[in-house]
Amino acid sequence: MAVNSYAQLQNLLASISKAVPDGLNCDGCFELVAELAEAQRRGDELSGALQAVQVHFSQCPCCAYEYETLLEALTAAD
Repeated sequence: MAVNSYAQLQNLLASISKAVPDGLNCDGCFELVAELAEAQRRGDELSGALQAVQVHFSQCPCCAYEYETLLEALTAAD
């Protein structure tokens, strides 16, 4: 059991060391998710704020999942 915990700790530390500050917390990200989805669907160039949302997704699987779910719903609605 201790080996598994040690491996998990190593994975966590590796993830933390690769983290890039994106200037967003999850609440700030959530406020821009719909805007990002619409901009990407239209093929618009992304503003700096929307690019920051994409960086946040690369580090936050929960927000990335919410975004993917939204995209699926929008696609299904079309």
